[in-house]
Amino acid sequence: MPAPCRVVSCSAVVLAAACSSTKRDDMASLGATITATAGASTTETVTNGDSVDAGDSVDAGDSVDMHGTTHGDGSSGSMSTEAMESSTSDGSHIPKFDSPGEATTGDHGGPCGCGNSDWSYVWVANSAESTVSKINTRTLLEEGRYITRPDSQGNPSRTSVSVDGRAVVVANRHAGLVKIWAQEAFCDPDKNGTPGLQTSTGSANVLAWGEDDCVDWYLPFADMTVQRPVQWTSGTLNPATCRYEGQKIWTVTGNNHSPGNCGKGGVWVHLVDGDSGTIEDTVRVPDDRFCTPVLAVLAVGPYGGAVDFAGNFWFHALGEKVLARVDFATHAYELITGGGIGDLGGVGYGITVDTKSRVWFSGKLSRFDYATSTWDTADVTTFGGIAQGDGRMWAAGTNGVVWVDMETLAIGDTVPLGMGGQVKGVSVDIDGFVWAVIEGDSRAYKIDPVTYAVEYYEGLNGPYTYSDMTGGAISSVTCNPPTE
Repeated sequence: MPAPCRVVSCSAVVLAAACSSTKRDDMASLGATITATAGASTTETVTNGDSVDAGDSVDAGDSVDMHGTTHGDGSSGSMSTEAMESSTSDGSHIPKFDSPGEATTGDHGGPCGCGNSDWSYVWVANSAESTVSKINTRTLLEEGRYITRPDSQGNPSRTSVSVDGRAVVVANRHAGLVKIWAQEAFCDPDKNGTPGLQTSTGSANVLAWGEDDCVDWYLPFADMTVQRPVQWTSGTLNPATCRYEGQKIWTVTGNNHSPGNCGKGGVWVHLVDGDSGTIEDTVRVPDDRFCTPVLAVLAVGPYGGAVDFAGNFWFHALGEKVLARVDFATHAYELITGGGIGDLGGVGYGITVDTKSRVWFSGKLSRFDYATSTWDTADVTTFGGIAQGDGRMWAAGTNGVVWVDMETLAIGDTVPLGMGGQVKGVSVDIDGFVWAVIEGDSRAYKIDPVTYAVEYYEGLNGPYTYSDMTGGAISSVTCNPPTE
């Protein structure tokens, strides 16, 4: 498998902006003040009575989901002492951000911590070949690559990792949801009918569909033509077994008989059982704004999804100022319009929820407080994923990633990435490192949030991904519940 590559873009005591001649590309300069707006939002509430009836359901077939270094200017040098001390031998970062909640002792006699720290992977969709790569975030080695749809025509993009790190679900843009186990210990060695465990160990041996024992289940959504948003809920931690139980998956589909697109008639929100892969409920949202063509070309449908501490599901449209919230308990949905949804010509890209249950969007970076129905906007424009880490919101930019202070919205540094290009995927792993994937680039970048040292894995094929690809988002909101 390809070896990890490492490069340091900046020392620990020098701002990233001074380390490279790379401009911020339409981003405000360091220390710029914010543009904060607070305005009323319109909310439309729809009761669960409009959930789903026989005519709205998906057919029965669907129901059964980084000491020699190179600096950014090309010069060589040694990694600073501070940078070296910031990492341990296994690659984990000492100041773990968004630390887990109080441990519990179960009947088995051991402590139960929140989330998972025993292993850590970033799951990147290789859209060009309809596979997903499992990359160890501590060793920077690819440990598995898996087909995401039986016909290898799924065009996958969004990935979501469970709070315990045991599994990932991948949504294919041409529809279809697949669940893959993260560790061989969880896989069924008899699943494919051949004795012993057969599973991929990297990019060099992608097993044919149906042969990989670590692919747990596949949900086709045969009557749908597009599927992007996908996100696990945390489930409930059982202190006796130290296992999360009742984990569900939210996802959204649409249909217009054209792969990757949707049409009139709205969209369908599905709640899927994480264990069995069966659909527990389908809620139709009959609003055509979710399928409005972008630039009069593509009607790509709902673009991203995220969950808050309570498991409520949030998703948004690309090209329209509309946000949806689906209540976890009742499955009733609300449509929220106005404010900062999709700022910058109505095009909003990434979405995440922070530990205070506020919803964030990229595009014109915006934050929505559901409790107060108010919006705040930072004077920075991004076109990709966003993720919370150590009091910062990290966002995708052109040629790098930028962060803003989560409370003041003051703009911080831009960390340049050597290859350049539009960053799409941004995620923070459970050790606090920031991960970025550039559209079409063969690398997955790992960024130290303190020193801005950059490492990367090289070997991806046509990646296009942004979502909770490390599980950091669900772990963060689960292990750091909002306080009154």
